[in-house]
Amino acid sequence: MIRRNPTMIPMSDTDVQDVRNLVAKQNAEYEMRQKALLKMKKVAERTDIQEEDVSVLQNLNNALLTRQEKERRLGMQRSQTTSKYIS
Repeated sequence: MIRRNPTMIPMSDTDVQDVRNLVAKQNAEYEMRQKALLKMKKVAERTDIQEEDVSVLQNLNNALLTRQEKERRLGMQRSQTTSKYIS
């Protein structure tokens, strides 16, 4: 295999900082999603409803409503995304 020199893209300091900020934001969003999934797992495993369970369910409902509103604004058909999960 022939090895070649990597292509270098000229970037300014602000470009580098923008990339760092984007990576930090993506990592933070990933951590938040993982925490939310852990909370949902705990809620699913419990047999009785507790106060924190209600807040998790409200957050899920808000996320669904936000997604449906976005789809409505973008003119997407309901059958493309949410209707296969919720009737």
